[in-house]
Amino acid sequence: MIKTDEKNPIPRNTRILEINFDTKFPENREITRRTGHSYGGHVDDMVGNACAGCLANCERTFSQSTFCQMGVATLIGFSIKDSVVIMHGPVGCGSQSHGMDFVIRLYGAQRGKQMSNARWFSTNLSEAEVINGGEEKLRRCILEADKRFRPSAIFVLMTCAPSIIGDDIDGVLDDLRSEVTAPLVPLHCPGFKAKVFSSAYDVVYHGIQRAGFDFKPIPYVDYVPFDETDQDYDLKMAAYKYRKDHTVNLYNAVSIGAQDEAEIRRLLNAIGLNVRFFVEFSHPDEWRMITEGTLNVAMCHVHDLYFLEYLKQRFDMPYILPTIPVGSSATKQFIMEIAEFFGLEEKAAAILDKEELKLKKALKPIKERVKDKKVIIGGGYMRVGTAALLADEIGMQVVGMRNFNYDTYGNQLFQEIEDKLGNIPTAISNQSSELVNMVKKLQPDIAISHPGVGIWMNKLGVPSIALFSQRFTFFGYKGAYELARRIDRTLANRNYSKNLSRNIDLPYTNEWYEKEYDHYIVDKTAEM
Repeated sequence: MIKTDEKNPIPRNTRILEINFDTKFPENREITRRTGHSYGGHVDDMVGNACAGCLANCERTFSQSTFCQMGVATLIGFSIKDSVVIMHGPVGCGSQSHGMDFVIRLYGAQRGKQMSNARWFSTNLSEAEVINGGEEKLRRCILEADKRFRPSAIFVLMTCAPSIIGDDIDGVLDDLRSEVTAPLVPLHCPGFKAKVFSSAYDVVYHGIQRAGFDFKPIPYVDYVPFDETDQDYDLKMAAYKYRKDHTVNLYNAVSIGAQDEAEIRRLLNAIGLNVRFFVEFSHPDEWRMITEGTLNVAMCHVHDLYFLEYLKQRFDMPYILPTIPVGSSATKQFIMEIAEFFGLEEKAAAILDKEELKLKKALKPIKERVKDKKVIIGGGYMRVGTAALLADEIGMQVVGMRNFNYDTYGNQLFQEIEDKLGNIPTAISNQSSELVNMVKKLQPDIAISHPGVGIWMNKLGVPSIALFSQRFTFFGYKGAYELARRIDRTLANRNYSKNLSRNIDLPYTNEWYEKEYDHYIVDKTAEM
């Protein structure tokens, strides 16, 4: 179901811009999706300026810090089973990798998959090589990685320094493809290239499609899974075709936990669909089965749209971009859009009605305790928006939202938020200083924050829970209940955040708190 209106002229299931898959590297999202990374105002202004393309023109006159797209690219590379990551640059670019090692093994184990330790190399460019080039060092590193591990894939990350001096990693990889056994995946992810760090998702998927992986069961056009001389051939082929015609591919992310996958699988299995998950925490050999599905679905289209568009153009595979299934209403929308594609609307509606009744009964005592409590929500805009609708569903007052970035693919969701919750103060920001300022002014009772950000809330005396975590369920009806329950439990005991705030001084002056949180954001109404 695709809806448009004057405030949301671009349907979420259509492309904004054509994508050129033949280039060495993709453009960043500031260009391809007109994604904004700086804004301050309210929901209506954010949606309207996204439609006008103005968000991409907003800049800051001062930035405290920002995210690096290389970190995202590194994490995805590690999540591919039996892979190796090579960081072409100074050794410091790999400093975060130690913390990812345990995470990858734990998240894989939760899915029943034995992941190897995160394996990475650094070309460790010296000062002289930063000036004169490090292509030969990269060449030796690739050969050593392939010889030592015989990996499923080698992801070569182009960091800032070699990008500035113009090292040709694509040329090095092309020369070596016949000398190594592993597919070589070029990832152009220098931190300076994109202020919207989610551009890294496009970088990774662009590298994957350029590396020559097979997305068919065998490299032949006519795939026959059974022996034609088998006396049960017709019966087996009919069963095979039925299963394929009822198979949906869901695309995950590190922010989506094994329990989230299990909950959505449970609901889709209940309406008669077979479910597969790609591409993270899977082996490249498993990717051959992608084209054995009938429909591709983004569990988070901020993450997967680029790849789904490639599969549509290359293999004529349809895809849909439903909302992220956090909360009752978003879960119903997510499942129903998939059901409609397969003609299973009536069956899905009957099952979801029963699930909603059970959820309402379970939430009733929680709603009585959290009613009218004020909450601020921050992180990726799809999760922020659906979490806001859930908070409203249990009777809380959403007083503010903070999105890391934003583009028109969120307009339908945030238009729904404006209609149901009102014109809420909203920021597009990844700046800690702006977040602290915003929270000081809004004075929420609790925050729902992107992991790693909640510590700022607690230092302000505001208890915080994670917007996502592999430890808990967030998706579906089970996730809605668990998130509401953790909100309830956190509000019941705020001593940790209160004690922390009494004993810690934040590094900001009273002069900064007197300013508006969007004080340093300019060109809010710039024309395209």
